[in-house]
This record gives sequence, C-alpha cells and structure tokens, in this order.
Amino acid sequence: MTTWTSISNAAVAVGAIPSSATVTALRDNPSAIAESASGAPVMVSGWHPVDKVTIGDGKAGLIYDFAVNGTVATIDTPDFQDGYEYRIVGCDLRSNSASDGRLNFGAYFETDGWMRLKYTSNNVESAYYFGCDIELLTPRISKRTHLAVGLMYRNGSITGEGIDSDSYQTPAQKLLKARLYFSNGSIVGGKAYLFRRREYASSP
Repeated sequence: MTTWTSISNAAVAVGAIPSSATVTALRDNPSAIAESASGAPVMVSGWHPVDKVTIGDGKAGLIYDFAVNGTVATIDTPDFQDGYEYRIVGCDLRSNSASDGRLNFGAYFETDGWMRLKYTSNNVESAYYFGCDIELLTPRISKRTHLAVGLMYRNGSITGEGIDSDSYQTPAQKLLKARLYFSNGSIVGGKAYLFRRREYASSP
C-alpha cells in the first residue's frame, strides 16, 4: 500500500524549492487516498462513518451504544447535511417490553415532523434481537415520498417488512434526520452506526 505523507504549507509556498520528499508525496498521495492508506483523507464518494475525517482516526460512526448510553426511547441521528446520502446500521437492538410490537425506522420531514417509513412485523420480546441496514437515498432533495431501502431482522430472520403510507407527504420536503425506535418499550441493548456518502444533486 502506498504511504500517505502530509505536506506542509511551507513546502509548497511561493518561492519554495520542493524537496525530493515533497515531490514524492505529490506523486504518491493520490494513490494513498485511493487505497485508504492510514492518515489519508476519507474518500467521501464511498460509504464511510459520518464522523470519520482521515483513515485511522478511530472514528466508526457509532451513534448509540447501550454500554455507554444506557436505556433510551429512541436512537436519533445527527442532522443530515446537503450533498450526502445516509445509511443506518442497527445491531442486536433489544426492547424491554414483553408486548407485541415492532422495530420502527422513521425520518423527520422538515415540514411535517416525524413519520414512520419502515418497520418489522409484530413480535417483540425482551429475548429477541433486532437490527437493520437501511439506506436513505437523496434525503436532502425535496420530494413527496422518501424511500428507506434496506432490510430489517429479528433474531437473524428477515421479518415481514412494510413501507408506511406516511412516507407520502405534501408539500414536497427534505428529510432532516432519522430515528430507530420500538413501538412498545425502550431500547435496552445493541449498537447503531451512521454512514454517509457524497451525492451532488442536493449540493448547495
């Protein structure tokens, strides 16, 4: 793998004479970026943790960890930014309710507030583990319908998923953020991650 080398401003300032090390870095750094070498900037055109800036910075896009955050009613993402698509991954989420219910995925429509977009079939018990891998494509383009693309599971089985009629809204609007929650009970286990990638249709 090609090594990433940071280049100081002084090395490329007006009147500076580039050293062989600087010239080598100018040659190799594009390859290092493409290969995701340690220290290189993130390639924003591919899925990457929402908080990651450089390769090797330790950021993983973790937005919820029961061991750290404890019991919560909902897992809310940070606000979405123009120019990006988002992907939410929920791992082994559990509810503290023994009643029938669903793991729900919702999004915040900027005009109308929270709407459920996607959900699992009924059947929540405290021993069950739920999760998801869901993409929101072009959430920052104003549309009447925003689709949540991906799968949700319970105990390793793909459940009877549904798309809620609330996903159609008038007027057309952007999505601001997303949410995972159970229809009964609070979240008492698991982790959730948020990833993003660059798109240009909603760029400012």
